[in-house]
Amino acid sequence: VAATVTAAFLVIVGQLWYLQVLEGGRFLDASDKNRIRIRPIAAPRGILFDRHGVPLVDNRPAFTLSLIPRELPREVASRDAVLGRVAALLRIPYQELQDAVARVQPDSFLPVRVRRGLTIEDVAKVEEWKLELPGVIAEVEPQRVYPTSRFAAHLLGYVREVSDEQLRQGRHRRGEMVGQSGLERLLDEYLRGKDGGERIEVDVMGRPVRLVQQTEPHPGAQVVTTVDRRIQEAAERAMEGHAGAVVVMDPRSGDVLALVSTPAFEIDRFTGTIDRTAWLRVVQDPGFPLMNRTIQSQYAPGSVFKIVVAAAGLQEGSLTPGDRVHCTGEFHLGGVTFKDWKEDGHGAVDLRSAIVQSCNVFFYQAGLKVGGGTIARYARAFGFGASTGIELHGEKYGLIPNPSARRDRRSWPAGETVNMSIGQGAVLVTPMQVARFMAAIANGGVLWRPRLVQRIERPERGIVYSDA
Repeated sequence: VAATVTAAFLVIVGQLWYLQVLEGGRFLDASDKNRIRIRPIAAPRGILFDRHGVPLVDNRPAFTLSLIPRELPREVASRDAVLGRVAALLRIPYQELQDAVARVQPDSFLPVRVRRGLTIEDVAKVEEWKLELPGVIAEVEPQRVYPTSRFAAHLLGYVREVSDEQLRQGRHRRGEMVGQSGLERLLDEYLRGKDGGERIEVDVMGRPVRLVQQTEPHPGAQVVTTVDRRIQEAAERAMEGHAGAVVVMDPRSGDVLALVSTPAFEIDRFTGTIDRTAWLRVVQDPGFPLMNRTIQSQYAPGSVFKIVVAAAGLQEGSLTPGDRVHCTGEFHLGGVTFKDWKEDGHGAVDLRSAIVQSCNVFFYQAGLKVGGGTIARYARAFGFGASTGIELHGEKYGLIPNPSARRDRRSWPAGETVNMSIGQGAVLVTPMQVARFMAAIANGGVLWRPRLVQRIERPERGIVYSDA
C-alpha cells in the first residue's frame, strides 16, 4: 500500500512538474492571449454646412485595415509571414506594413491603422484568412465624403492621420484623424469628436468572447458656414480648365459666399494612404494644385488699384471730380513714354469717365499729384499689405512700397509712382484683399474681416460659437 501511494504521489508530482516547468511557458502564453482587448471607436467628425443648411462635406462608413502589435506573433519569422500574407492578399507594399508596426511598441494593444477605404472584397479576404492572420483586423470607421473629388478643396481642406510632427506636439494620439488644411484645420478642435471604445474579452485565437464594457463616441460639432454651395459650384464651373482664383463676398457683412482656387487637388486622395510617387506628382505639378491662390498668390492688382488713387486724391484734395485730362494714348515723363491700353487714347476725360474707361494716362498724372507716399498710405488703409483676418493657414500679405519711409525722397523715382498709380510696379496683392477692398467700396467704406463661419453647434450643448 505504501509503495502504491508513493508511486501515485510521484506520478502526480511529475505531472505537476511537467505542466509547471516544461509546458509552463506555453500555457502562460495561451492564458495571456485570452485577455481583454481595448478597441477604440472613432467618433464621426462634425458636418460642415453651407449658409442654407446644405452639407458641404459628410461622413460615410468605411472599412479600415489595422494591426494589433501585441497580438502579432512574437517570433520574427512568424510575424513576417503574417505581414507577407496580408501584403499578398491586399496588394499592400510589404514595407508599408513593417513601417506601421515599427512605429509603436510591440506590446501595444491599440490598433495601428494601415489602410483606409478597403473594398468589401478586401474585407472578405481578411475574414477568410482570419485564423492565419493573428493581430490583423478589419473594422468600420467613419470617413469623409465630398460632393466631388475637387469640390471646394482649398476652402474645406482635407483630413489625414496625425503626423509624427503633430504627435510630438502632444495634442493628439497616434491614429487620430486631424484636419490638415482649410476649414478642416481651422475648426479641427470643434469638428473632432470624442472617441468611444469597447473592452472585449477574446480567446486564444483573438476571437471575441464577450463584451465587457462599451463607451459610445460623441460626434463632432456641426458648423454652419457663410458659403453658398450653389455659388461655389457655379464659380468652380466657370473656372474649369483655367488657373486662377474666385472670391465672392457679401459687401454688407463680409461673408465669403464662395472661394475657388484652380487647379485644385483631389481631396479624397489625401484622406487615405498616398504613396510617394503620387505625392511627388502632386507636389511637382507645374499648376501648383496645393496652392490656395485666393490667399497665397500675390499679383499686381492692375486697374482696380486706380480706385485707391482716386480715393486718396479726393480725400486729400489733390483731385476733384471735375479734373480733366486729354488722353492721347501716351504720357511722357522725362525721356520715358508710358502707354495707355487704348492705342489712340480716350480723348478728354474727367475723374468719373477715367474710372469708367480705365484711362491709364489720367491716372499717371493723378498719381503724380497725389504722391507715392499718400497712395501707399491709403492702400494700407484699404487693407493691402496686411492680413485680411480670414484665419486660413498660409495667408500672404502682399506688398505695398513705402516711399515716405525713405530718408532721401529723391531715391523714389517718379516713374515708380506712375507705375503704382495703375496697379503695376512693386505693388502686390492677393485676390482676398481685392475682394475685401471692393466690398468696402460697394458698402460705403466698411472694411470687413472676411467671415467663413456663422455658428458652431454641439448636440448636447447647443450653440458654442456664433459670429452674428
